[in-house]
Amino acid sequence: MKKIMAILYFITFAALCFAKQETKELDSVLGQVSRDISSKCEKKEIIAILDFRSETEDMSRYLNNQLISMIFENSTLQVVTRSNMDKVEKELKFQSSGLVSDSTALSIGERLGAHAIIFGSLEELDNKYNLQVRMLNVGTASYSLFKKYEISRSSKTEQLLHHKARIYKSSLGFMAEINKNSVSAFSPAGGIVFDYSLSRRFSAGVKALASYDAFNTDQSIYSIETSFIAKLYLASPGGEPSSGLFVSGEAGPEFLMIDSKLKTVTSGGITLGFRIPSGSYYFEPYLRGGYPYLFGAGVSAGFRF
Repeated sequence: MKKIMAILYFITFAALCFAKQETKELDSVLGQVSRDISSKCEKKEIIAILDFRSETEDMSRYLNNQLISMIFENSTLQVVTRSNMDKVEKELKFQSSGLVSDSTALSIGERLGAHAIIFGSLEELDNKYNLQVRMLNVGTASYSLFKKYEISRSSKTEQLLHHKARIYKSSLGFMAEINKNSVSAFSPAGGIVFDYSLSRRFSAGVKALASYDAFNTDQSIYSIETSFIAKLYLASPGGEPSSGLFVSGEAGPEFLMIDSKLKTVTSGGITLGFRIPSGSYYFEPYLRGGYPYLFGAGVSAGFRF
């Protein structure tokens, strides 16, 4: 039992580390940007935020508005109004969708009476996005902040950038688990699983899982589970279809080979898991319970297409 608990803790820890490493949502990153900006300013300082350069006006507008909203909510900084910004930009014949030089940013900041001016750009790189943020101190003409933030792809980023969202409907993966297909202890198991998304929250599939009672010295016991799977996704932190917390039901024939004698039983159970997507790949820790295996814990990982 101690070995089982140790493996379960390892699976949970690995899943949490993977999720933390891979998931950097747009709004979470902007929240960090707002905190970094606030930490570099004195209370009630006046700042100006230029439109961030990106592929679309929708994304530039979203970055600007969301950042202003978060700064207002979490600090005492004063942000120059959009009407005053437009007036100065017009006087300087500045195109907010183009590149912003340091000298142009300083000129805008001086005319607005701002202590600091924030600007930057969003660029795509290696299937993710880099948000570069620069904050110039108008008085000293020096950078208070010059930093890049990594943003994961999501349905929100693709919509704001007018990208055609890529929907992965199928997945094929390999499984590794421990289960109670054993007389005295537990059995190591491995298998293959396929599923197809019928909607954003529901998928159906099949799996084959082979177990071996390695700790039983009195009998030779092998088992092969072949199951049909119906899966319901309950919550997706990133908003991506067919991802996040799920519950599934499975049923099918299980073939038991006990001392070279074949026996067939009906297998069935319920699984609780969490699918973590990363581009064309996924990682999925899970726990399951049912008959005749009683319980199982493992991970599945594979490809999405």
